[in-house]
Amino acid sequence: MNSTIKTCVAASLLALAAIVSPVRAQMPPNVVLEASVETTTDAVSFPSGLDGRVSVRGCAGCQHDTLQLDAHTLCILGGQAVSLRDMAAFAQRNVGRSLTITYRLSDQIVSRIAVLGK
Repeated sequence: MNSTIKTCVAASLLALAAIVSPVRAQMPPNVVLEASVETTTDAVSFPSGLDGRVSVRGCAGCQHDTLQLDAHTLCILGGQAVSLRDMAAFAQRNVGRSLTITYRLSDQIVSRIAVLGK
Protein backbone atom coordinates (compact mmCIF):
# COMPACT_ATOMS: atom_id res chain seq x y z
CA MET A 1 0.00 0.00 0.00
CA ASN A 2 2.77 2.43 0.97
CA SER A 3 4.69 1.79 -2.26
CA THR A 4 1.51 2.34 -4.28
CA ILE A 5 1.11 5.83 -2.80
CA LYS A 6 4.78 6.62 -3.45
CA THR A 7 4.41 5.44 -7.04
CA CYS A 8 1.30 7.61 -7.55
CA VAL A 9 3.04 10.66 -6.07
CA ALA A 10 6.11 10.10 -8.24
CA ALA A 11 3.96 9.70 -11.35
CA SER A 12 2.04 12.88 -10.48
CA LEU A 13 5.27 14.85 -10.06
CA LEU A 14 6.59 13.59 -13.39
CA ALA A 15 3.33 14.53 -15.11
CA LEU A 16 3.44 17.99 -13.55
CA ALA A 17 7.05 18.46 -14.68
CA ALA A 18 6.10 17.46 -18.21
CA ILE A 19 3.33 20.06 -18.24
CA VAL A 20 5.35 22.91 -16.68
CA SER A 21 8.55 22.52 -18.72
CA PRO A 22 7.08 23.53 -22.12
CA VAL A 23 5.24 26.46 -20.52
CA ARG A 24 8.47 27.69 -18.92
CA ALA A 25 10.28 27.42 -22.26
CA GLN A 26 7.67 29.69 -23.87
CA MET A 27 8.06 32.49 -21.33
CA PRO A 28 9.93 35.60 -22.49
CA PRO A 29 13.37 36.22 -21.03
CA ASN A 30 13.64 38.33 -17.88
CA VAL A 31 14.27 41.99 -18.62
CA VAL A 32 15.50 44.48 -16.03
CA LEU A 33 13.47 47.68 -16.27
CA GLU A 34 14.69 49.75 -13.32
CA ALA A 35 17.82 50.36 -11.30
CA SER A 36 18.30 51.99 -7.90
CA VAL A 37 20.79 54.16 -6.08
CA GLU A 38 20.93 53.47 -2.36
CA THR A 39 22.31 56.48 -0.55
CA THR A 40 21.58 58.74 2.40
CA THR A 41 19.54 61.90 2.79
CA ASP A 42 22.61 64.12 3.23
CA ALA A 43 24.15 62.93 -0.08
CA VAL A 44 21.21 64.05 -2.24
CA SER A 45 20.51 67.46 -3.76
CA PHE A 46 16.86 67.97 -4.60
CA PRO A 47 15.58 70.32 -7.32
CA SER A 48 12.85 72.86 -6.65
CA GLY A 49 10.35 71.06 -8.88
CA LEU A 50 9.54 67.79 -10.62
CA ASP A 51 10.97 69.13 -13.88
CA GLY A 52 14.47 69.25 -12.36
CA ARG A 53 17.23 66.79 -11.62
CA VAL A 54 18.21 65.04 -8.40
CA SER A 55 21.96 64.69 -7.77
CA VAL A 56 23.81 62.17 -5.59
CA ARG A 57 27.15 63.24 -4.13
CA GLY A 58 29.98 60.83 -3.43
CA CYS A 59 28.58 57.87 -5.34
CA ALA A 60 31.72 56.42 -6.89
CA GLY A 61 30.03 53.24 -8.14
CA CYS A 62 26.98 54.96 -9.61
CA GLN A 63 26.47 54.89 -13.37
CA HIS A 64 24.40 58.06 -13.12
CA ASP A 65 24.89 60.58 -10.32
CA THR A 66 22.35 63.04 -11.74
CA LEU A 67 18.88 61.82 -12.70
CA GLN A 68 15.87 63.56 -14.23
CA LEU A 69 12.54 63.78 -12.42
CA ASP A 70 9.19 64.11 -14.17
CA ALA A 71 5.53 64.63 -13.28
CA HIS A 72 5.13 60.92 -12.50
CA THR A 73 8.00 60.73 -9.97
CA LEU A 74 6.71 59.54 -6.59
CA CYS A 75 8.22 60.65 -3.30
CA ILE A 76 7.51 58.12 -0.56
CA LEU A 77 8.28 58.93 3.06
CA GLY A 78 7.59 56.21 5.62
CA GLY A 79 5.18 54.48 3.23
CA GLN A 80 3.20 57.67 2.50
CA ALA A 81 3.28 59.67 -0.73
CA VAL A 82 4.56 63.20 -0.09
CA SER A 83 5.48 66.19 -2.24
CA LEU A 84 9.00 66.72 -3.51
CA ARG A 85 9.18 69.79 -1.28
CA ASP A 86 8.27 67.71 1.80
CA MET A 87 10.84 65.05 0.87
CA ALA A 88 13.56 67.66 0.42
CA ALA A 89 12.70 69.31 3.76
CA PHE A 90 12.76 65.93 5.52
CA ALA A 91 16.15 65.09 3.98
CA GLN A 92 17.57 68.41 5.11
CA ARG A 93 16.35 67.91 8.70
CA ASN A 94 17.27 64.21 8.95
CA VAL A 95 20.89 63.76 7.94
CA GLY A 96 22.18 60.24 7.30
CA ARG A 97 18.83 58.48 6.77
CA SER A 98 18.73 55.72 4.14
CA LEU A 99 17.21 56.88 0.87
CA THR A 100 16.60 54.94 -2.35
CA ILE A 101 16.26 56.53 -5.78
CA THR A 102 14.72 54.20 -8.36
CA TYR A 103 14.93 55.06 -12.04
CA ARG A 104 14.02 53.56 -15.41
CA LEU A 105 17.01 52.19 -17.30
CA SER A 106 15.49 53.15 -20.64
CA ASP A 107 15.66 56.91 -20.08
CA GLN A 108 17.12 57.48 -16.57
CA ILE A 109 13.87 59.11 -15.37
CA VAL A 110 13.31 58.74 -11.63
CA SER A 111 10.18 56.72 -10.89
CA ARG A 112 10.38 57.08 -7.09
CA ILE A 113 12.42 58.41 -4.22
CA ALA A 114 11.83 56.58 -0.97
CA VAL A 115 12.81 56.88 2.68
CA LEU A 116 11.46 53.92 4.64
CA GLY A 117 10.97 55.46 8.07
CA LYS A 118 10.09 58.91 9.32
